[in-house]
Amino acid sequence: MLNVPILLLTSNVGSMFEEGHEMIEAWLNSITSVVNKYKPKILCIHCQEVGGKDFNVSRDLVDTFIEQFLSLEVMSDFDRGRIHLDNDSHDIALFTALGTLYMFHKSLPSIYSWDFLDRNYKPVTDRQVFFKNFNESTCLLRIKYPKEYFPDERFSRKGYLHSRYLIGTKQIDLVNIHLFHDASNFTAKDNPHYYSEKRRDALNYAINKLKTDNPDMTSNPCYMFGDFNFRLNTKDVIEYLCGGTTQNKAMKENGDLKSIEFMRTTDQQVILNLELKKFDYYDMGRFTIQAAREFRKFDIEYHTFSGELHELPVRFPPSYPYSEDLTCGNQFLGTRCPSWCDRIFASPSGMKAVKDSPVEPVYNSLSPDGCVGDHKPVFLAFTLRINDEEPQNGNSTQLLSELNNTFKQCQQNISNAMNDSAPVDK
Repeated sequence: MLNVPILLLTSNVGSMFEEGHEMIEAWLNSITSVVNKYKPKILCIHCQEVGGKDFNVSRDLVDTFIEQFLSLEVMSDFDRGRIHLDNDSHDIALFTALGTLYMFHKSLPSIYSWDFLDRNYKPVTDRQVFFKNFNESTCLLRIKYPKEYFPDERFSRKGYLHSRYLIGTKQIDLVNIHLFHDASNFTAKDNPHYYSEKRRDALNYAINKLKTDNPDMTSNPCYMFGDFNFRLNTKDVIEYLCGGTTQNKAMKENGDLKSIEFMRTTDQQVILNLELKKFDYYDMGRFTIQAAREFRKFDIEYHTFSGELHELPVRFPPSYPYSEDLTCGNQFLGTRCPSWCDRIFASPSGMKAVKDSPVEPVYNSLSPDGCVGDHKPVFLAFTLRINDEEPQNGNSTQLLSELNNTFKQCQQNISNAMNDSAPVDK
């Protein structure tokens, strides 16, 4: 039995690319720091908003980012890897701006990646990058939510990437996901369920499609991590923070709401200034680590999926939104209500693997005092117990054959069941 340290990390890197080389360097330094500290043998990084708001402008910067990542000193002992970065920016119906960076240490036994086209495992023997040739890879599945799931049925860069790997005899499913954000603070205040229900429906779609397309998935550890955009219930948070205040509303010339000032009656101090994209609370320090637990009761979106997705206790500050000023990395930006958007969830079997870790798992955010963008990366470090006896004894071919046959049999059983239940034409 091998004990393999694994590090799962999710990071929305949109503002990193918009700010350029300095912030990329800061991000890479934070990766170096966490790898040096936990010394993983398997490193899995999920990125969202790769390339920033204008991917075509940042395309060359993405190339540089990949080169710098692979040349990090801490990557020198990772002799195998698969990097995928979606580059289909010309097709909004397909483009997700998602990226996966998976690196495997030289000390590990044989690694295999699942080929979604051929429906079998292929050996991972080197480092491969799929960026300009993203669509040539068959060991990753890109899914865009149907258009009707998007707010106002307008496509944005949201979806998920699915990968599957076999390490020794352990199958692992990895899902990089990005759900919809709150576009308007006013809508989030007046109708707090509008955006959360859109996220709920898209996540349900992803979970159900994953289980349908991969019938053996429930028996394997699965880790879904990314920018879920889960938000605190804005209406309840405002009532909690601003109870007993008076409201002053300002209107635009066209009659639309411009801002709402929540004023304390005793001294007329503005407690909260709320605009379409502004959430300026007078004491944002309340949302830091010392008081983070105060607001956990408003973090309820994930409860809907408590039977499907499991998470270790959250004891770190909200992961979004932070200042993009390199000198103010521990200050909130004041655009949205601080929330735990970036998360790492596991299937029941995945969480069992985490809790079976012989080393205490660590679930935390990265770079608490430094600036790496408006999102803080979130990571989960634990030790995965892997049985490597069969591959070492030369039975890897037999094992792969059994796994591939099991999957195909499950697919055939589902197909037969669907045919049996189909109506008969008369």
